[in-house]
Amino acid sequence: MPTPFPDDSDAFAEAEDDPKAIAREDIARWLEQLRRSDRSLYNLMALEVWSIAQTMDGLIPGFWSRFMENRQIALKEFVEQRKKQQQAEEVTSEQVEPINPDPDSVD
Repeated sequence: MPTPFPDDSDAFAEAEDDPKAIAREDIARWLEQLRRSDRSLYNLMALEVWSIAQTMDGLIPGFWSRFMENRQIALKEFVEQRKKQQQAEEVTSEQVEPINPDPDSVD
């Protein structure tokens, strides 16, 4: 279906009457609103983290640098744990033999 232009009143009226077109527009609006809300949430969280860090750095000098060092260490440990888990899962999946659903068939 062609997209309606402002000067094309027939196509615009046809698009208004089409329930599928209306549903697609509603979904697109909802998705855009969700994207904006998501961005706002992340921006708000970043602002909160920054304000807490500024406050703590004022109370305890060097807090932010120690926090970032600890964060880097924690991230490295997390990545190492994930690698170990994935390797363990790969070994486990290789050891599992497939079940033959037809007992009469011979390999």
